[in-house]
Amino acid sequence: MKHCESTISHERGFTLVEMLVVLVILGALASVVVLAITQFYGKGNAEAANTEVHNAHAAISCCLADAGVVQLDTDVPVNWDGSDDVVTATSAGGVTYDASTSLRGKRLKATYTVNPSGEITGVADQEWSGITWENGRWKKDKHN
Repeated sequence: MKHCESTISHERGFTLVEMLVVLVILGALASVVVLAITQFYGKGNAEAANTEVHNAHAAISCCLADAGVVQLDTDVPVNWDGSDDVVTATSAGGVTYDASTSLRGKRLKATYTVNPSGEITGVADQEWSGITWENGRWKKDKHN
């Protein structure tokens, strides 16, 4: 029995200073990881939104190409969120083509201003967070 007591009394744990050093190191590592991750916050939204505007532009271009014209059916800029019968072009034969068919029925997360020549010139409304429309592209907000 004496042998058991002597082994227990010789066991040694961590000191308070050693535990505090480990906690400080873990805290420093956690702050580095958080800073590295936050720089990417919003960047994914900007890339997804730029892909959406590219797809919208491609749909408008397909509509114009299918109709064989260079102007949409409207004389004034229109706001388009991917809805049917907003961005249309009519061929010389009287067939009307709709840009929304190239989007496969998907509604856009932004409402883009489209001029009569089919260019996207601005944004009327949007559902994205952490990004803004600048110079014809979506960009990550500066404060994020």
